[in-house]
Amino acid sequence: MLVKHLVRAVMLMYITYNRFREAMKLVVVFLVLTFIFYRVVTYMSGMIRPAEPYKEPEGKALKVIKQAHSSELAYEDVKQRLFAFYWYGE
Repeated sequence: MLVKHLVRAVMLMYITYNRFREAMKLVVVFLVLTFIFYRVVTYMSGMIRPAEPYKEPEGKALKVIKQAHSSELAYEDVKQRLFAFYWYGE
């Protein structure tokens, strides 16, 4: 009777250990794939990022906003620029 319970306990421990080992494999595979995905996205982001994002544009580019101090901005000017932004979608 006692041997039967010991065998059953060992079998349950073995099954639990197998499940734990499989779960750990799943976690490790998930972490490795997540790291690989992160590195690929970081690499691709670096490839499409412009080298100098704040340089002067070339060609027929126009200056989009004028630089002004906050005290110089009138309510109507801000309202008109916001309306143009929503109207043209740019």
